[in-house]
Amino acid sequence: MKELDDLAESVRTKLNLKYDANSVKFIEGFIERNKGSFEKEEYQGLINSLGSFLGKCIIENYGGQWELNENGSVAIAFDKNNKAYPFAKVSKQFENGLADSIYSFYGVIPTVFKLDKKKKPWWKF
Repeated sequence: MKELDDLAESVRTKLNLKYDANSVKFIEGFIERNKGSFEKEEYQGLINSLGSFLGKCIIENYGGQWELNENGSVAIAFDKNNKAYPFAKVSKQFENGLADSIYSFYGVIPTVFKLDKKKKPWWKF
């Protein structure tokens, strides 16, 4: 889904981030620092942008691909039965704070789904 990749890239560029754990931690703090500045009705744009970024971090580091489910929700599919929902997780952190941390979510993905971290070619640092 190119539009989600483009949105993630926009977030990465504007905030000078990488697709890595440190950037996910930064986004977690960004949500906590700024969620009080918006009404719940205004969250959706941020959820879309930050969910795209979180999803791209997952894909870049753990594999998987964007998938639109029959119910209209967007997931990262690792295989037919294993999926992560970055937009739902970002939404939950907006609602519940660090009890629904996106950084913790990101960190447990390889354990929950029994994945190996993707190995990058030696020339990509």
